[in-house]
Amino acid sequence: MDVYYPENYYAFGNLIKSKGLRNQFKKIRKTLFDWKLWFFSYPEYYNWLSPLKISKDAAIADIGCGNGQLLYELSCTGYTNLHGFDPYLKKETSTKGLKLQRKGLYEVSGQFNLIMLNHSFEHMVNPLESMKKLSELLKPKGQLLIRVPVTDAEVWEKEGINWFQLDAPRHFFIPSQLSMRILGEKVGLKLNLVVFDSNENQFVITNLYKDGKNMKEYNSTNLINQKFIKNWKQKADILNETGKGDQACFYFKNNG
Repeated sequence: MDVYYPENYYAFGNLIKSKGLRNQFKKIRKTLFDWKLWFFSYPEYYNWLSPLKISKDAAIADIGCGNGQLLYELSCTGYTNLHGFDPYLKKETSTKGLKLQRKGLYEVSGQFNLIMLNHSFEHMVNPLESMKKLSELLKPKGQLLIRVPVTDAEVWEKEGINWFQLDAPRHFFIPSQLSMRILGEKVGLKLNLVVFDSNENQFVITNLYKDGKNMKEYNSTNLINQKFIKNWKQKADILNETGKGDQACFYFKNNG
């Protein structure tokens, strides 16, 4: 599959670093958000992590971490035990509190309080065997967050093969809510929460594909496109509320 993950693949862009006052701001913003005192703009990943209530010193693994940007941002906000794994990582990194390694899931060892897979689970060949390995990597009471596209999506029902999240041949499978629950049960993990987090891309990029174009051909500065984007964002919010968005966050717990 290496040919389908070239150096310019979107997940492997350059790691963007920050320092000084910028990092202090990131730390303060995240603290205020956790205290429910920050109501301004903030990174999307705050919403993914919010239900987890994870401590700053918890052992956290990101499987399929890409260039490690998410873990780097967590490091800036005060998390101190971060581990990233990706078989296509360009360069391994080890700094205080943050370690990025060129490893696939089955090469990972140790145990973690939290394991995250942000749109990497669907890239793995055998979902049941992958879930089993993930359960073995979790500490007792550990939590597993998997974010994936889902076939519960209205856009899949309406647009079929034009749905951009099919992403063949990189996506080996796309689950439903039910299949994710069953996978968890088979390896002793309880599915505690499902949160749909789809966005306007399910319409933007799918419509490009219908027109025979690719995602790089979209011009977001076009005034007509801006109008459509506003409407599509509102529609995505409605679909998320009704469980018909095209991607979701699945929160599992190891009760062993």
